Amino acid sequence: MGKHSKNAGVMGSESLTYHERKALGFGTVTERLGKDPVCTPDGFLFSREAILENLLAQKKANKRKLAAWKAEQEERAKKASERAEIDAGAALLAFDRENHAGASAETSARLRERVASEAEALLDGRPRAASSAVTIASNAERAAQVRSFWLPSRAAGADADAASAPPEQGTRCPASGKPLRLKDLTPVRFTAGDAPDELIDPLSRDVLTNASRLIVVRPTGDVVTEHTWRTCVLPEGQYQGHRVGPEDAIELQRGGTGFALHDKEAQAKKHFLLGPGSGLADRRGQHGGPSSKFGLRFGN
Repeated sequence: MGKHSKNAGVMGSESLTYHERKALGFGTVTERLGKDPVCTPDGFLFSREAILENLLAQKKANKRKLAAWKAEQEERAKKASERAEIDAGAALLAFDRENHAGASAETSARLRERVASEAEALLDGRPRAASSAVTIASNAERAAQVRSFWLPSRAAGADADAASAPPEQGTRCPASGKPLRLKDLTPVRFTAGDAPDELIDPLSRDVLTNASRLIVVRPTGDVVTEHTWRTCVLPEGQYQGHRVGPEDAIELQRGGTGFALHDKEAQAKKHFLLGPGSGLADRRGQHGGPSSKFGLRFGN
């Protein structure tokens, strides 16, 4: 613990604590955003860091869904096994009543139906009073399981008879919703112009605007205009030593992604309110304190 007498002080000689400096928050915090663009086969442009984080989050979610699905399948298999055992026990009981106790076939059939209905109610989480067909111990054990509401069998929709299909394990593009793998991403290279924040076509030297139809050459990742691709690159059949064809052109989507604005605003800014009086912190000390030598006023 730090020395209170040195930190707090008296008669306006105090020093700001870490909490107070965070609460003051004067100034602007600036963070430079990533400039490593990649595009999908459909032409959606993403920051490489952002799309990798998204795909990783999808993979983790898929693992959780698969684990839940396996637990549900195991619970259904367990229920089916228990139903089979109960049916076999009911058939054996009915056979014994019919051949040794002199029960009629109708009585045996009613006994089997009653056992089946009670077993179905217990397995579905609807406990009934124990009868001669189901023992007291078995009913108590199943009632304890029914009270365990956190089990997969007690979850909503877990009592469906039809087995659900296994969850999808692939990742999808967050923009188009189509399947997307890491190796499907193509690095994108923009050519800088002479003016600041200006991007140009590497062949025609035309300035790229928001209205330009842009093509990414898949082998190199260079961004050219659609006119340059159609009139210069495609007729030649090669680009920078690489053989190219119509399948090597990726047309970028215009709008809807962060990089489609051509880096007009590539910085994230966060403005803080000035002073603890904004409500971010209480007054210093026991509901108050001396004036500050730094020209700050502590008052709510």
